[in-house]
Amino acid sequence: MSTYQTRIEVRWSDCDANNHMRHSAYADMAAHARVGYLTHIGIGPEWLDQHQIGPVLFKESTEYFREAHMNDVLTITVEAGEATGSEKTVTLVNNIYKSDGELAARVSVLFAWMDTRARKVIVVPEVARQADLFRNQAEPA
Repeated sequence: MSTYQTRIEVRWSDCDANNHMRHSAYADMAAHARVGYLTHIGIGPEWLDQHQIGPVLFKESTEYFREAHMNDVLTITVEAGEATGSEKTVTLVNNIYKSDGELAARVSVLFAWMDTRARKVIVVPEVARQADLFRNQAEPA
């Protein structure tokens, strides 16, 4: 189930010498969609700065299914991943679709929240735990 999606056009700078989207561009677009989702639920740059909290990525993996090319318009979803069994970590999945609806790639991430003053991982903030994609994810096993 997707609760957030955005559309992004593949730019010339997103492509490699083989004339398709480079691997790191998929990760960049997925990160952009996740930041959009966080802003959508009230965890934007101002909130992060005010609370001195930031997301920290522990693991990112990408599966590729179809090539994307310059000028393709991609739809990127943000979806809940599997529960981690920890109150400090969360998984999210980004599915990246071509304009014809075909799945181009899937990016899965495991991340946590860091207190940027103490430089320590903290429990998922309450505002995040109330959001659809985080509900029931960060509960102790």
